[in-house]
Amino acid sequence: MDATTQQQYAEAFHALHRTDDPLILFNAWDVATAKAIAKSSPAVATSSGAVASALGFADGENAPLDIVEGLVSRMTASVPVPVSIDLEAGYGDTAEAAAHSAARILKAGAIGINIEDGLLGGKRQLASPELPAAKIRAVRDTAQQLGIHLFINARTDPFLLKFGSPEQSLNEAARRAKLYADAGADGIFVPGLTDLPLIERLVQLTPLPVNIMVTRGVPEIPELARAGVRRVSLGPWPMMAAIRVIGEAAAAVVTSRQYGTFLQPNA
Repeated sequence: MDATTQQQYAEAFHALHRTDDPLILFNAWDVATAKAIAKSSPAVATSSGAVASALGFADGENAPLDIVEGLVSRMTASVPVPVSIDLEAGYGDTAEAAAHSAARILKAGAIGINIEDGLLGGKRQLASPELPAAKIRAVRDTAQQLGIHLFINARTDPFLLKFGSPEQSLNEAARRAKLYADAGADGIFVPGLTDLPLIERLVQLTPLPVNIMVTRGVPEIPELARAGVRRVSLGPWPMMAAIRVIGEAAAAVVTSRQYGTFLQPNA
């Protein structure tokens, strides 16, 4: 991908977060799913958990960055829409490591990343917010040097990691959102936040576009839109649903000894 096209994709992706209609990201995990999603979506984003699972690894930066980088290159070369990558915690516990990882992903054609604060030393735990903020600043500087208006979606995990009561988790998420915004983040992603009144309050407490991940208990998209949510991610759920369907289909064929329904014209 040439630099002009990549920058155009970056600007288009930013614009998708500035409308009253939330950006819906049906997360991909390989090139085939990215191509299928791009037929009806203005952008493609990956789920780190789904990507890792497809590659045979556990989530949590266990999929080697070399492999992820190669996937990004193939994905961005295969779809005519912006591609955002879940970069987990930046593949390292330093700002320098995160900047290095982001540079590789940018050079592979991505225009957005997620970077999270709930992974430290390979374990699921909340990092002190100063470290993710430093990573965000370093990634922003790197993207500017490469001439790409990268969309940095800062993921914060107080709800997912049960920081405290829902009220305490909300306050912590809002506090971190401010720090990350000051460091250069473009969006705030709060997985595990499902209560509509709390979502509405978070939207009011941060100037950043709020990203909610679909899970059990999350309000439907029209309600999220009315609350001011600007981005809705399905995360690993599309892959989990696809794997369930494949498993059921495999069992049906093996049991019935019939496969006629799979011999479709476009199969």
